[in-house]
Amino acid sequence: MVRVRAPLIYIFVISLSLLLLSLPAFAQPFGVYGPEGNVEDWVVIESSYATIFVDKDIRIKDVTERIDVSFARYDPIEKQLFLDKGTSPEEKLATKIDIIIRKAKKILDMHPHDFHVKIRVYGSGDEMWDIYEYIFKERREYKAFYIHGFDTVYIPVEYVTESILAHELAHSIIDTYFKTLPPEKIRELLACYVDVHLKD
Repeated sequence: MVRVRAPLIYIFVISLSLLLLSLPAFAQPFGVYGPEGNVEDWVVIESSYATIFVDKDIRIKDVTERIDVSFARYDPIEKQLFLDKGTSPEEKLATKIDIIIRKAKKILDMHPHDFHVKIRVYGSGDEMWDIYEYIFKERREYKAFYIHGFDTVYIPVEYVTESILAHELAHSIIDTYFKTLPPEKIRELLACYVDVHLKD
């Protein structure tokens, strides 16, 4: 009986094919948009500097009304930009997020090229804390948090305020600006500085 040995290249190609077929299960264990679920679970709003994902069970108006950007009235450019935007809740939310980001950049004097961040607004703190626990294997009941690896701010609707958003968005600006990240305490101090001076 003659034994035929398959060339190594065939074995390699078959093994690689099997690996590629199973890759999505490993590469995207949390679904298309990370551990937060599928795009169908969210209302997606695009602003100039952010993609905002709002839980589909939340009224966008409720999120928008929690953010006070009246400090923009002191800046004639920001005031005009705000007045020129549309009046739908989605447009207002996008505008308010952009105003906060522009102000945070100005306070930090950091203007990273092509800056863009994701923001996820959850229906409750428990939902967000479950995500944190799933990712980090420990439970921390923060009001909001930012993950550099996902370039995403996570916040439940009950904690949405301009100050908390400014703090977390500052983390994204800082992390995007520096090629080598400063120590965590320095980044936290800078983010706190933005929060304190947001309404100056």
